[in-house]
Amino acid sequence: MPSGRPELLTFGETYFERIWGGTRLGASLGRPVPPGKVIGEAWLISDHDECQSVVDAGPWAGKTLGRLMAECPEYLLGTLVKPTPRGQFPLLLKLIDAGEALSVQVHPDDETARRLNEPDVGKTEMWYVMEADPGAELVCGLVPGTTRETFAAAVAEDRVDQCMTRFPAPAGTSVFVPAGTVHAIGGGILLAEIQQNSNITYRVHDWNRVDANGKPRQLHLDKAMEAIDFGSTHAGPSPSTTLTADGQNREVLGACRYFVAERMDIVRSWKCKKGTESFHLVVAMEDGLTVLSGNSHARLVRGGAVLVPGGVPEYTVAGAGEVLVYCVPEKI
Repeated sequence: MPSGRPELLTFGETYFERIWGGTRLGASLGRPVPPGKVIGEAWLISDHDECQSVVDAGPWAGKTLGRLMAECPEYLLGTLVKPTPRGQFPLLLKLIDAGEALSVQVHPDDETARRLNEPDVGKTEMWYVMEADPGAELVCGLVPGTTRETFAAAVAEDRVDQCMTRFPAPAGTSVFVPAGTVHAIGGGILLAEIQQNSNITYRVHDWNRVDANGKPRQLHLDKAMEAIDFGSTHAGPSPSTTLTADGQNREVLGACRYFVAERMDIVRSWKCKKGTESFHLVVAMEDGLTVLSGNSHARLVRGGAVLVPGGVPEYTVAGAGEVLVYCVPEKI
């Protein structure tokens, strides 16, 4: 272990107003959201021009994740993980509090983002529903048989909803959303989202919603039509696979070349011998869990996250409860 480098990193959260935001970040998770504002997102760990996460404890307190990426990228990432083409941390972790439905939207893949001269990489993401109102739904994927022509006609005739696949989204639902998939998060849902480090969203339809000034939000139909993967289908909630490693049952929620998402119910404690190939992002789904490594420790509240750098070979989660763990796979 390199001398003087903390083995665990926690960051201050950044809150974003959204027209569709809810109240769960404050009311359910107890976050200090700004009063009088409709908050829809909490960015937990981010190295993006829109939001630079700042270390909030330990010897690196006050440093941004971007600065750390410039100073010690291999320690943060691990031996096999690569930064984005702009040298940024490859993943972005957030909570989404949807009081109302988000817009029908799509994100480009890496190739499309380059072709459209976007500043970011593409955006593949994955959701894990933490809380949901009865009957809450996620919208993900087009109805089989939808073509570019039929979808364009539906957009023009304000019947996009007829082209979308819906499914119930009770707490515990996980959904993998590849770039190019048309989707929307329904109202009444609080979820954790892991994604590529990108903030590119092309809105297709916004439910005829208007802002405080009575104006509709901008749509991005031309770019959306370039990004949508027509002909693909979406299977709805992701199937999971349970593995046993380090003495712990680990439910693999999803895996792609950008990230692996796992869920664990820890009975008392769990020691993860992760090696040094990749960092881990650990998110608590309950209060009372503590992550420990060497002389470092981080006590997590529900929805709180810690970054275990790639250069740290092992760590322990102490306490009983549910956690999500994200890393970058060695290969996929």
